[in-house]
Amino acid sequence: MRIVQVAPFFYPHAGGVESHVRTLAGEFARRGHDVVVLTSRFRPGLPPVESVGGYTVVRARSLGVVFNTPLDVGVGRALPGLRPEVVHLHYPPPLTSFFATRALEGHPVPSCLTYHCDLFLAGAAGRALAGLYERTFLPPTLARVDRIVVHTESYGTTSASLRGHELEIVPSVVDLERFRPGRDASELRHRLGLDGCRLIAFTGRLVPHKGVDVLLRALTSLPADVHLVVVGRGPRLVDLTVLARRLGVGDRAHFYPSVSDEELPYYLALADVFAFPSQNRLEGFGLAVAEAMATGLPVVTSDMPGVREVIDDGVQGLLFEPLLADDLAAKIRALLDEPARGRAMGAAGRRRAEERYALGRIADQLTRLYEGLRAAG
Repeated sequence: MRIVQVAPFFYPHAGGVESHVRTLAGEFARRGHDVVVLTSRFRPGLPPVESVGGYTVVRARSLGVVFNTPLDVGVGRALPGLRPEVVHLHYPPPLTSFFATRALEGHPVPSCLTYHCDLFLAGAAGRALAGLYERTFLPPTLARVDRIVVHTESYGTTSASLRGHELEIVPSVVDLERFRPGRDASELRHRLGLDGCRLIAFTGRLVPHKGVDVLLRALTSLPADVHLVVVGRGPRLVDLTVLARRLGVGDRAHFYPSVSDEELPYYLALADVFAFPSQNRLEGFGLAVAEAMATGLPVVTSDMPGVREVIDDGVQGLLFEPLLADDLAAKIRALLDEPARGRAMGAAGRRRAEERYALGRIADQLTRLYEGLRAAG
């Protein structure tokens, strides 16, 4: 089957959607499918076409990036020429899916769209643009696809944009071999000067909605031997390092913006607890939470639609009230002070990851979806 995955951004751009698409593309290629990832050429110097991991990446011309949204009209021009048998769109950012579905008009190609999260743009101008898009461009985009996929039922049923649509529930995917318990991170811990510390880990892009500022404030309420390891980069990096110093935890908050894909699992293996303090609907699932669970870590995560569904509160981890640093600190401390409880939750998290988020399982679900769309043709 010739599968074209259409994503606004792709590697080397880092994010949960990009990781999701990259993992699936590799698995479908391994299964013998002809896979193309069609994305924006968001940065000069990126090759327009390259072969990666058994699949092809096609980067279409973009007019630029505004509000983290590629103006990639070239995606629509390139898509029909790729001769897809099924098209899988990924939303948001918003315009890529609109250009792609418009290009498919008149072409009998089955399509589905994974709605990763609601659209959110910061500032008054951003909110106005998001509202305009959701009123004018999103409805025809959703109407043109054959199936809409969401990662969790709670997120789909609470999204105003999806009201009235039939939804397919397919979680995000975790590579259980890459993220697994038992990695020896003792040498890394020593190299980073963290011997003797109890560690909280966070991984993700350093952008406002991830809530790392709340995590830093929570750190101020935790004992002096508790340190925070932040793995990720983004526009808030400098602001967050300044905030850590201002809060008096600059020596206990450690930022690592240049960790490679190969190193990332070892940084998770350092930790005793994983914290995920995202604070708005830009977080529709929380892939980093599932990766931490696969690693065997207990997690403390925001009690919000989508994210809350990844765990059962009190089984694989604990939920905390979004934005409340005191509640986050209390939940983290509860796990750090009861290590046996934390280990039991970590083991339960690994089982949950195996049962729900394994690469093979998710690829099987999507394959059945693709085949059903083609048969309905």
